[in-house]
Amino acid sequence: MHELKDKELIFVFTGPNGAGRRTVAQMSGTTLGIRQVISYTTRPPRSSEVDGQDYHFVSAERFAEAEAKNEFIEVIEIDGNRYGIKDADVTDQLQKHGAVYLVLNRYGADMLKKVYGDRAVRIFIYADRETVQRREEERGDSPEMIQRYMSHYEEEMAYKDACEHAFENLDLAHTVFDLTKALDDHYLNRNLLDLD
Repeated sequence: MHELKDKELIFVFTGPNGAGRRTVAQMSGTTLGIRQVISYTTRPPRSSEVDGQDYHFVSAERFAEAEAKNEFIEVIEIDGNRYGIKDADVTDQLQKHGAVYLVLNRYGADMLKKVYGDRAVRIFIYADRETVQRREEERGDSPEMIQRYMSHYEEEMAYKDACEHAFENLDLAHTVFDLTKALDDHYLNRNLLDLD
């Protein structure tokens, strides 16, 4: 397990599926110069997902091999699919860049908070139920998949108050602007220009 140094930070983007947490995380990461640590999963990719960019999509056998070698910080299972973050990936990116981000559900966010304490900063991205459902439909998720995601909506939303920061994502540009400014002011102190 990597012992975090003073300036090393892990930003964890979480929130309901369809709230735009991945898009917000990627745009914020690009703006702030923070690299993403990508999780591993045994679930199949959605039509819009790219291997190595959204997740490392691996077979159950490959996942089990890595788990047997204790390569994961921790493993969780949701709806029969397994998810994990490799300790070596976090360590490597932190040593190179000083701050990293991950996009995780509440279980993964909680797990990283337990492991890294104050060095893990949870950022909750959310939108109202109707907006989330519309976005899932627009990205082409099947009705069954949408129903499964929406069945978790309330429990995902209940995690908001546990997070260090929460941003409602109704207008992407505003959300990213507000979020990057908050992270820069509170943690990074990179003095981003305020062009307003």
